[in-house]
Amino acid sequence: GDKRKGDGDKGGGNGKDKRQKKHYIPGRGRGQFKEGGRGGPTSGFERLRVPGVNGVLITCDVKVEQLCSAECFMAFEELARERYPAIFAEPAAAPVDNIEAAIAQEAAAEKEKAVFGFIKTNVKGIIFVEFRHPGIDPAALCTDYLKQVKESGRAKTKYAVRMTPVMGTCYASYDSIAKAAAPLIEKLLGPDMEETTYAIMFKKRNNDEMDRETTIKQIAELVDKKHKVNLTTPAKCLLIDIMTNVACLAIVDDYITLRRYNIHELAGIGPSNAPKPKTAAAAGAKP
Repeated sequence: GDKRKGDGDKGGGNGKDKRQKKHYIPGRGRGQFKEGGRGGPTSGFERLRVPGVNGVLITCDVKVEQLCSAECFMAFEELARERYPAIFAEPAAAPVDNIEAAIAQEAAAEKEKAVFGFIKTNVKGIIFVEFRHPGIDPAALCTDYLKQVKESGRAKTKYAVRMTPVMGTCYASYDSIAKAAAPLIEKLLGPDMEETTYAIMFKKRNNDEMDRETTIKQIAELVDKKHKVNLTTPAKCLLIDIMTNVACLAIVDDYITLRRYNIHELAGIGPSNAPKPKTAAAAGAKP
């Protein structure tokens, strides 16, 4: 009895199940990440206060942050390769005589050309994937993915719950947010843009300083008056997401129709998960 139990722990019965149960991203082939793998350079929280930083905020369960980081890294790289193939084109390698020097040179080049990275958020269950290449639009990449999920009813990411594009970051103060939001508003909700509707979405975590109404009112004053507020079906949404003392900003399309960029909700409304039409009998109708 004891012997059989020991053998089971090594390779049979329940022991076999334990040994084989590893945390891989499902359906991703040989390039799967194990738990703990991330795939990109990681910067400290203070980088979120640097002007020009953009990327995507991702929410997930606290217990699966590492797995979520890995799967999102893979998903974004796949999407970016499809949308921006030129960015990932490999340059011709220069001939070298010293193998060790060649390896060191290649490692340095890989670090330098990293397209994606991570920034610590200091908030549990929140991941920030930084888009380090200026040619990649986080809003476009997010909507590409979310529309795929909506149309297919299937998500390539298992652990990510919501993706929020970030087109600018700053210190979380009224003046800093207004200054960071101004160029985004001028570009997408300015006087030269076609008349549209918009809404301002405000969210904060671990911050007691910033008032929702005050922030929204201040930012709304920057929007050209020909654009009208629509809180139910806006064409554009200006997102303000505050984490402790940092603000993340973006202006995005289809925010409401794409279920506020909630991946799990979108996967639930796709055609593969659409409810089957009721028959006349099931619906209680008379034949």
